[in-house]
Amino acid sequence: MPTPIKLAILIDTLPGRGEEQVQAFASLAPRIRAEKGCLAYQLHRVPGQDDRFVLTESWASAADLAAHDASEHMQDAAPWLASFRAGPVTVLPLEEVHPAPLPAARKSDNNLPPFLASSILIGTALATLAQHYWPLGSSMLASIGSMLLMQRLLQACQQRGWLPGKR
Repeated sequence: MPTPIKLAILIDTLPGRGEEQVQAFASLAPRIRAEKGCLAYQLHRVPGQDDRFVLTESWASAADLAAHDASEHMQDAAPWLASFRAGPVTVLPLEEVHPAPLPAARKSDNNLPPFLASSILIGTALATLAQHYWPLGSSMLASIGSMLLMQRLLQACQQRGWLPGKR
């Protein structure tokens, strides 16, 4: 399959004659867009510069673009276009640039931090031992352990951006 051809054409009209370029485009665009291989054909005015334009066009192949350039309506329009343009147009071939893929997310970003899992395990073991050997003090120990565990959990969530706060 041929590579599409994309062009940006810089057009300057004589001072005060920019509307003639707009009229010429309006007249020619339907015929050009109907040509074989025309993928896009659009006129853009440069903001604040009434006599400066950029025409963007895209063609399915170089052969389709060559046929467009040689078409009867383009040959017939050439003297008319030259009558209000400040000089020859500048044709810039365009090459599409694809953005780099996004980096893959690290797997550990959505998991609990390792210290949190080990803290839960150690806290559970200490609470079980404390309840067995010190039945009255186990509720106090469990409360202190829970507060420390919650503090560490909130810090870890803030560092990962899951909660507002410092990172």
